[in-house]
Amino acid sequence: MFHDGHRATDDCLAALEILARPLPVSGVPAMSKLLEEARKPTFRIWAENAPYDFKDALKARGYRWSDGADGRPRAWYTDVGEGQLHEERDFLVREIYQRDVDLMVKRITAGDRFSLRV
Repeated sequence: MFHDGHRATDDCLAALEILARPLPVSGVPAMSKLLEEARKPTFRIWAENAPYDFKDALKARGYRWSDGADGRPRAWYTDVGEGQLHEERDFLVREIYQRDVDLMVKRITAGDRFSLRV
């Protein structure tokens, strides 16, 4: 496959061609798989008041820092799928807080995933 890249029309046509093709293992069209995954909710877990000494452990696990300037909590956070939610809570209780703690968890859908309100 090839295309005469970096012109908007050609780039769009190339993307459509790729998304219409079946995936190698499942044979399902790529666009179908993309939509299926996009429709699954994710969960944003906030590690509010996490001890400063554990910031490197949080960063290594993929947590990002929110400085609170946009109205969100001033805290570390990560987004996980429903299947990882329990595991992530266990990690925070065991490795970061080292005690039982109530965590702020927000369900995020495809409709608000890229919104500033999340």
